[in-house]
Amino acid sequence: MVRETVNMEGHLIDSDILRKAFDRIVEGGGEFQMVDFRIGRTNDDPSVARLEVAAKDPEALDRILENLTYLGAVAEVGDAKFAPAEADGILPDEFYSTTNYETAVRIDGKWHEAIDQKMDSALVIRDGEPRCVKQGLVKKGERVALRGAGIRVRPPERSRDYSVFGFMSNDISAEVNKGIAIRGSASEMRKTRDAGEKIVVVAGPAIVHSGGDAALARLVKAGWVDVILTGNAFAVHDLEKSILKTSLGVCQMSGRAVDGGSRNHLYAINAVNRAGGIKAAVESGLVTSGVMYEAVRRGITFVLAGSIRDDGPLKDVYTDTLAAQRAYLDALKGAGMCLMLATALHSIAVGNLLPARVRTVAVDITEALPTKLGNRGTMQAIGLVTDVGYFLEKLEAELTKGQ
Repeated sequence: MVRETVNMEGHLIDSDILRKAFDRIVEGGGEFQMVDFRIGRTNDDPSVARLEVAAKDPEALDRILENLTYLGAVAEVGDAKFAPAEADGILPDEFYSTTNYETAVRIDGKWHEAIDQKMDSALVIRDGEPRCVKQGLVKKGERVALRGAGIRVRPPERSRDYSVFGFMSNDISAEVNKGIAIRGSASEMRKTRDAGEKIVVVAGPAIVHSGGDAALARLVKAGWVDVILTGNAFAVHDLEKSILKTSLGVCQMSGRAVDGGSRNHLYAINAVNRAGGIKAAVESGLVTSGVMYEAVRRGITFVLAGSIRDDGPLKDVYTDTLAAQRAYLDALKGAGMCLMLATALHSIAVGNLLPARVRTVAVDITEALPTKLGNRGTMQAIGLVTDVGYFLEKLEAELTKGQ
């Protein structure tokens, strides 16, 4: 048997981290012995564990130790190892792949917090500090962190304070008290704004179809939204409603389909593009209401990422996928909370770009969206299965209480 000693620190018991570590060791064919274990004496004190991990050969031990690093385990000694990128976008074979958990890298005996934390990225030394960089953005010759010693991950822990993110689990179900969840979401939005962090909304076209766009527009106008990330469809339907009072050809006043209304969204795209884009359409008086109108009036950031199914698209849409990804990344800097509203495509994309510390609420009429987010690693997201229009109206009511 070959052996290695690792240290773990944090709220190891009530955040279920220690049990997961034991499972990783046993599932990997290894054994463990608890060398030292000190339980925190107060609710705020961390616990500390020292484990000796054994396996039948070095390869098996390396696999176990790598799995333990994702739970925050750190080998007792050793700086991180690096190798140069072979070419632009080409990493050395033994590169370390990041999670969305807070990560530190040991360089010359000192720990450095990784910058721009997100999952499925490389750890690259830029400007003397480790930075999470998407594979396609790594440059030839940059130093890339390798798997093994010298990398420390801090997995999410149960909040010390009561919040909606503490009492709601990752078990997605329609059978939850939605009023409590929405009140909790409003409370977290207040905390985020008070902390000076951004509130991000990832918006799907169902917001317009369900009538939730009116409440969302008022939230934007009132300063509750700092960034809107979406695609061509949401913006088009929002603009169509402002210009023609329809959404996908359905009258938003009566709910009836308009004869020949299937061309209305194309008309809206054509009119907005003729004006020179969304901002120009607002400034010219073509667009006089809606979410995009309020975003332009308030000067908040919005990014529209395109897809192959887009009609038009609008001039403002990024049709280059990698350019859209970079624009999303820039817009997400400083985010403290994210509302993912009825869009699987863009919600999962944003989930892959967010650090786990960002409080995330995923709302959809089916369980598929929040479940997919969890399956793809966005474990910090709480899911609320309900109509997005209902959610936005109730959220606005909570945020405006007493005003």
